[in-house]
Amino acid sequence: MKKNYVLAFALSMGVLLLWELLVVRPKKMAREAAAPAPAAARGRPGLSDGTAAAPPALEKESQRPLSTPFAPAREKTIVMDLGENRVTFNLFGGGVSQWEILEENRWVALVRPRDSRQPLTTFPELEFSARREGDRVTLSARRRDGLQVRKTYAIDPEGHLHRLTLEFENKSKAPVAADHEIGWGPGIEAQEGSLKKSGAEADTQRAIAWSPPRLIKFKASSHTDVYKWWGVDGQYFLAAFLNDTASPVTLVVEKEKPYFSAHRKVVLTIDPGRVAVETVSFYLGPKGYEDLKRLGLDLEQSVDFGFFAPVGHAIHKSLVLFHRATNNYGWAIILLTVIIQILVLPLTVSSFRHGQKMKTVQPQLKRLQELYKSDARRLNVEMMALYKRHGLRFMGMEGCLPVLIQLPVFWALYSTLRSTYELRHAPFIGWVKDLSVHDPIYVFPVLMGLGMFFQQKMSAASLDPNQRQIMYIMPVMFTFFFLKMPAGLVIYWLTSSIISIAVQTALLKMHAAPETSK
Repeated sequence: MKKNYVLAFALSMGVLLLWELLVVRPKKMAREAAAPAPAAARGRPGLSDGTAAAPPALEKESQRPLSTPFAPAREKTIVMDLGENRVTFNLFGGGVSQWEILEENRWVALVRPRDSRQPLTTFPELEFSARREGDRVTLSARRRDGLQVRKTYAIDPEGHLHRLTLEFENKSKAPVAADHEIGWGPGIEAQEGSLKKSGAEADTQRAIAWSPPRLIKFKASSHTDVYKWWGVDGQYFLAAFLNDTASPVTLVVEKEKPYFSAHRKVVLTIDPGRVAVETVSFYLGPKGYEDLKRLGLDLEQSVDFGFFAPVGHAIHKSLVLFHRATNNYGWAIILLTVIIQILVLPLTVSSFRHGQKMKTVQPQLKRLQELYKSDARRLNVEMMALYKRHGLRFMGMEGCLPVLIQLPVFWALYSTLRSTYELRHAPFIGWVKDLSVHDPIYVFPVLMGLGMFFQQKMSAASLDPNQRQIMYIMPVMFTFFFLKMPAGLVIYWLTSSIISIAVQTALLKMHAAPETSK
């Protein structure tokens, strides 16, 4: 590894480091400073089948703690367990003040604390009565102008694909307006401590829609088009509404630093004695790529594999395949790393040979630099001629090729680990309980730094003192850079360094053997 190799590697990763330090972290700090404190908790009455108010016998159900208490300006809540979904309905507006899903024997909240409009709310000025029949919950209210509103939630107790039916009946003798909006937001998140501290949830909040063949990412505005589905998503969760009629949809997208809300706007007038019915299916749950794909609704398009999406797809499929063999995503990452290193081994060998050639021409290169130090043009001509005589092309940059090829893999793996739900809470060994977040005691980042140091030391033997200093600074810089990276990514880099050290040691021995025999 020579000077050009060092510079290419340092500049490539230095850009990532500077972006993290100068852009991402200041944004996170500003966001945390501006974030409002969570509202105080309130009691939540329960609900039983066939009643509008909670009877005393059901008070026990309402006493179970909810993961995200919330106290808006006007709220009257009822809590209902429907299999793997636990929903807190707000009778004012008939929306939800909290929706929790069961994940690995614990409840995960999908509604963030807020003081604005609640998800799935319509007519917030009305107080609804409630009735439950099995997995169906019907909320009813009547306006003073004679508009009767019924909202029926049909909730899948074992899944995440649900249906909401809105029924409007005009019981007056004059036409009435029933304009309304239906949607989700602001934001969707798991609201877990580690994710909130890192700011990762907020960084991935989006308002999106799928209009084949492209995923549309909205800014705050009004949008009208024929979308197959639309909604909001976060790092690991999605709230998506299906357009069952394949007709144009008018969306109102709003943003509340940095959370998005997306609501479908419906303009509706109902004649006396007439009934209008609107049905919307919606998905509310995790963004597990394979699970979403099995639904056949193109919802898997919401999973963000980053700029190098094709590489990310391949990495995701490989990890899922290796997980079936190892039953551990940590070992799956290690196995994937080994295979990647095998695939780039010919390039690694070529890079090593290039390094040996560069070592041969170094004395001649220094002489040329001394001879033509005052004539830059002549120096470039002589250097090109020197490289050509020794079979070195591209100004001696061939040694950078293995690194340049692995950068897309590295970035795709980072995006995959950051966005793939399957790796959420995936344990490895001992203290590493979640490969999608950083190592809690920083053992793997330190080991990675040490591995990089030994790797650089092996490569720096033939370099001048200035180049060696650059080489030795890089492991320190990378160690600090990787402290907050997902543990899975650090394991990948550590494994890659260990394999590189082993390969480099073997190549050095093979190269030294012929010289010894001479």
